[in-house]
Amino acid sequence: MWGRVMPILPDPPSTRSAADAFASVRAAADEIITSTASYFWDNNNRPREVWKVLTIQRTISGAGFFTDASGTHPVPPGHVILFSHREPTSYGYPPGATEHYRLRYWQAWPAPTFLPLFQQIRDEFGSVVPMPDRSESLALFNEVFTRYKQRTFRDRFHESELLHRTLVALYREQVQDTHTTDPIEYGYHYLRNHFRSPVNLKTVAAKCGVSREHFIREFHDRFDEPPGTMLRRLRLEHADAMLAATEQTVEEVALASGFTSANSFGRAYRQKFRRSPRMNRGPVDAYFIPAVRK
Repeated sequence: MWGRVMPILPDPPSTRSAADAFASVRAAADEIITSTASYFWDNNNRPREVWKVLTIQRTISGAGFFTDASGTHPVPPGHVILFSHREPTSYGYPPGATEHYRLRYWQAWPAPTFLPLFQQIRDEFGSVVPMPDRSESLALFNEVFTRYKQRTFRDRFHESELLHRTLVALYREQVQDTHTTDPIEYGYHYLRNHFRSPVNLKTVAAKCGVSREHFIREFHDRFDEPPGTMLRRLRLEHADAMLAATEQTVEEVALASGFTSANSFGRAYRQKFRRSPRMNRGPVDAYFIPAVRK
């Protein structure tokens, strides 16, 4: 896993249009690159009108390269680059390469919910990640490409849905790959994805294929937080939000947040927040928009 990726810079106010809740495709193409000199792009020098654009570009055959603050990375077949058009990165066809570089890409105008997931993939797994043949993410990536070219999206909601599903599938596959390549990383994602279930560290360590003691030690060293502390924190933060936003009982909130009983939840909640769970019952009406009377 690479280090943290340079965050995508926000657009200046003058380039922002009214925010749209739905992502859409800006462009898509297949290309075959045969000359090193003809294919090099510096994302520091993009025109202002494309600063918002996010790109996913997949190598079909041959290879490309991607350069960021951590160095230059090869982009072999079955891998994608994720990048924006306003960041200190570059990519292209490697000098001295002899095999033609065949690629497919699409670009998206991001929605408020699309950009954070795009950036999270880069933060956690890097800007060059696998998208292998016969994967779910590739099937969705190609469906977006084909529907855009044939103009067969049912509507803009369908278009945005497929764009989001591509990112979700790609993220899921990166997490799954860590099961064999990095068991501790896999355990981190397993905790984040399953904290609402009554899992314990022995079960998580077994899922990772390591002993409980090894998992706790390596997890703490890497993430600066014991896995048990992280698990309890995720559950309490989730429960605290539910208490403020719903009318569910304390017992229902406890069970929905991964605790085995209201009593164990109450003790943990008071220890962290210095108050009873019942004292955080928020004004539920503030979280809902009332129906408009005709």
